[in-house]
Amino acid sequence: MSKFTRGVAVITVMLLAVAVPFTLLTGDESTVKEVQKLLKAEVGEETILKFISANGAPEKLTADEIIELKKTGASQAVLLALMGGASRTPTGAPGEFPFDLDEHHSVDKPVVHGLMAIYPIKRKIPASIGSFLTIDEAVQQNFAVVKEKGDGTVPNVIIRNSGKLPIYITAGEIIIGGKQDRIIAYDVIIHPGKELTVEVRCVEQGRWQGGKTEFAPSKAMGGAKSRMAAQFSDQGKVWEEVAKQNASVQAAPSATGTYQGSLNKPEIQKMYEEYAAKILPSLDGRNIVGIVVCMNGKIYAVEIFGSPSLFAKMKEKLLKSFVLDAAGMKDEKVQPAGKDAILSFYRSAMQAKEEKLKVYESNVNVKRPAKECIANENKDEDGNVMRRSILAK
Repeated sequence: MSKFTRGVAVITVMLLAVAVPFTLLTGDESTVKEVQKLLKAEVGEETILKFISANGAPEKLTADEIIELKKTGASQAVLLALMGGASRTPTGAPGEFPFDLDEHHSVDKPVVHGLMAIYPIKRKIPASIGSFLTIDEAVQQNFAVVKEKGDGTVPNVIIRNSGKLPIYITAGEIIIGGKQDRIIAYDVIIHPGKELTVEVRCVEQGRWQGGKTEFAPSKAMGGAKSRMAAQFSDQGKVWEEVAKQNASVQAAPSATGTYQGSLNKPEIQKMYEEYAAKILPSLDGRNIVGIVVCMNGKIYAVEIFGSPSLFAKMKEKLLKSFVLDAAGMKDEKVQPAGKDAILSFYRSAMQAKEEKLKVYESNVNVKRPAKECIANENKDEDGNVMRRSILAK
């Protein structure tokens, strides 16, 4: 064998040695095949969705692959999860996730579906703020009663806690019943044995009647603009935002203008289920305390709770509120925001001057108004931050 022939042979072997592992490691085909293996093993949809969330969706999914996956038993949720990540990666430098948001929190890479990107926020150092019931849990267990104040007054309701744990109620939660449906204006803590007058706003303009004086949680929150109006504006602005939201999702007209027209719309529920199947598995973690929300490439909100358990109880309500907002938007097919945009948004709020907003017996709400966003921060009597909500203006 000549020197030239031997040289060609060596180069060929070297190229093959490099090319083979490269093919094995980079093909989208491998992700699809792994999912097919899981489908054949019948491990369950939840496990498969967590696998896709952990490993990432392929950059592309062909029609043939979709057909094969369907034949193997892939559900609509699994197919959507595999398709959701195509060509939607955060802008910025590769490997920029996770990164530190502040001294206590870090931000993970996003899960993308449609025009929305959700970035999990993790608590780096455990915080001990105790255990709380949500208003849904407290009412369901007969530990809480929510009722009209006296014969009824628009801006207030009475909430009594007869249980053994404090109740945490988040600004933006909707209660239905009484003389008209309301939205909770500010975060509030109600300790065992306490009865508080809680500030609310009306989200049902055309009704002021009803045989019952009690309310029930609606298992939903208002959209971001309605929540912002309830906290930082007046009743008229709340009604304006409710009307806009109902119109944006083409909710059936109601004689009372109730927010339930949007919340109960079947198309909204279906849309939420699609987003939930893609996003919620990524929010299942013992250190996860919040989310960064990006819509059409722009930072829309940052929501952080004081503990993983409190966030875990509220994450579905929060996600549904953002899906409600997304339903009225057109997907502009743009890339999600990267590290720099998230840090700029967050820091602009945290560097804004703190102003007292609403004080209750066991907690205080403060606001931080910045140029492009506004924050509501809720602290307990010991100064622990229970929740930080930053919404884009």
